[in-house]
Amino acid sequence: MSTVFLHVGQCGNQTGRTFWKTVIKDQNVNDSHSFVDHNGIQRSVHVDSEPKVIWSLTRSMKVREKNVCAGKRGRGSNWALGYKGVQSAGDDHLTDDTMECLRKEVERCDHYMGVVLMHSLSGGTGSGLGSRLSEMIREEYPMNYLMSCAIAPCVSGESPLQHYNSLLTLSHLHRFSDGVVLMQNDEILRKLQKRNEKSVSFNAMNQSIANNLCGVFLPTESLTPSSGCSTGMEPWDMVRTLCPVPSLKFIHILQNARSKVGWDGLVTQTLHSLQRYNAQGKPFKSVANLVVGRGDSCQSFLAAMKRGIEDKIKSSYSCVAWNPMPVDYWSARRNTLGPRDSSSVTIAANYGSVVDYLETVLERSKVMFEAGAYLHWYQRYGVCQEIFEAAFETLRSVIADYKAALS
Repeated sequence: MSTVFLHVGQCGNQTGRTFWKTVIKDQNVNDSHSFVDHNGIQRSVHVDSEPKVIWSLTRSMKVREKNVCAGKRGRGSNWALGYKGVQSAGDDHLTDDTMECLRKEVERCDHYMGVVLMHSLSGGTGSGLGSRLSEMIREEYPMNYLMSCAIAPCVSGESPLQHYNSLLTLSHLHRFSDGVVLMQNDEILRKLQKRNEKSVSFNAMNQSIANNLCGVFLPTESLTPSSGCSTGMEPWDMVRTLCPVPSLKFIHILQNARSKVGWDGLVTQTLHSLQRYNAQGKPFKSVANLVVGRGDSCQSFLAAMKRGIEDKIKSSYSCVAWNPMPVDYWSARRNTLGPRDSSSVTIAANYGSVVDYLETVLERSKVMFEAGAYLHWYQRYGVCQEIFEAAFETLRSVIADYKAALS
């Protein structure tokens, strides 16, 4: 069973390069051909509105040259321009070229399961074109999975349009995706700064994101059949585990790797970086959790989970009472994350902390919208007031659904 990865925009491709460097270290990936074909070529498509960055990135990866789609001009950090495209001759077919590359890559799969879309919420290409592609993929492949790995900008501000872009993108992702792995730059920065007092580089942030994703995407013995060959179902089993309610589909990930530390200690260290309370002091709750232990050469992880670690996770995440099985766990004998001869723990959760982020995006974009700030930049490309109002309503509905489910 095969998964195709679609990397959109500068952020999606930069993160993707680090992700693939980590993926190819896992021998099970090469043996199962779930993420790579029989020649070791990545099952990935790379798209950006400008050619310079994307071509320099893909030269260091085993990617088909025809699976690299580049436009001729940027999208100016504008969701509307990324979604609607450039109407000048020769540059308005980026979406068609991408879908054609995706179709060919899907046909190369032995058993196509779905697409993992990597992009940002703030850039014009990552947000606008990413939203458009999610819509087209859902229409073209309605019976297959679609997961978004979305990187959220720092709340303090990376672009004057970032709150509008995030609002519109989150609305589209909630409508068309089966699951959304949401990674916030603020949270990643805080975690890395605790480990290192010096300035945090973009490479370190990209590596942290890649480790989080690889922690749940790479093959595990728990989902490997008796034949010994991985079927590559980890991304989609994660969606089934963590998204039992269709309207609750945002996934939060924590990951930690250490040498010479037992499973209990490693889980405890991982939970130290978990934000447990909101600004009002109320505890966040989780709908469902997935714990993945890698480096389990002695096959002790599952027994350790049953001896008390599972209860610790339930307590830390304040699991909802209505889910009879709120914690699932997988194990893998090999670990390609972190230092050599280390073990790693990755905890993915459908967690209530996303409500705080959604409310921030909703409030800040609403203030700008009511003041009429920058709206002409969107109206110029056909994004009218009704589209904004529909996006506001979608986010309000998502927030209400989360609060009802977690109460």
